[in-house]
Amino acid sequence: MASLGPLLLYHAWSSSASRKVRLCLAEKGLDYEGRILDLRRFQHHQPWYKALNANGIVPCLLVGGTALVESNLINEFLDEAVPEPPLMPVDPADRHEVRRWSKFVDDVCLPAVQKPNWSRTMQPIAEKWSDAELERRLAAIPTEGRRQLWYRMARNPFTREEIDAALDILEDMCGQIEDYLAARGGPWLMGDRLTLADLAAAPYVVRFEEERPGHLQPRTAEWWARLTARPSWTRAEIGGYQEDTDRSVAEAMADPD
Repeated sequence: MASLGPLLLYHAWSSSASRKVRLCLAEKGLDYEGRILDLRRFQHHQPWYKALNANGIVPCLLVGGTALVESNLINEFLDEAVPEPPLMPVDPADRHEVRRWSKFVDDVCLPAVQKPNWSRTMQPIAEKWSDAELERRLAAIPTEGRRQLWYRMARNPFTREEIDAALDILEDMCGQIEDYLAARGGPWLMGDRLTLADLAAAPYVVRFEEERPGHLQPRTAEWWARLTARPSWTRAEIGGYQEDTDRSVAEAMADPD
């Protein structure tokens, strides 16, 4: 196995992107030191962290002191740096498809899952802020999209209809998993071997199963059972969303706001 030197992962237990990277680290059998950030206390918007990740989001993986950001890119780096077991297909067209799928998950499914997630954990905090506190908090956020999302939590929360529409997007994603498995013959999205495509989808299936239990189609349910039975699943420590959110809060309490 290739040696990367010391690995330090800044993450949050319930963050979908953080879960994706922890799964990849576990599949590669890589040890790392984890540092938990409490997203509800804006620890990821502190100047020291934005110096590592200018977008002020988790995760960020330090590899020998070099900061790597964006979960899909982190996972591709890990796959290239530690080739065994391989998590990308050999065929260039299949590699393109893994990247296309991973981009779809980030571009479409991540904004969808944020609606139920943030409504549950961020809204109860943000809605209590005064206008002055809200302005101060928004000023610390480096990206416009995240500023708009926090503003909505504070002053214009998502409706039940919007959350249901977001869950419909996740249900469509699960339908696409079913189609992949049928077309490729399984047991994994790209065929015989687990790839980064499976890992990209996993955090979103967790949340869909929590919000709409029992809605997975037959092939997808079998795929899910296989994935969650892998030793990497246990090692990545993926629990329930609320449980993992509370865990991040508890573990980060010793750090200053």
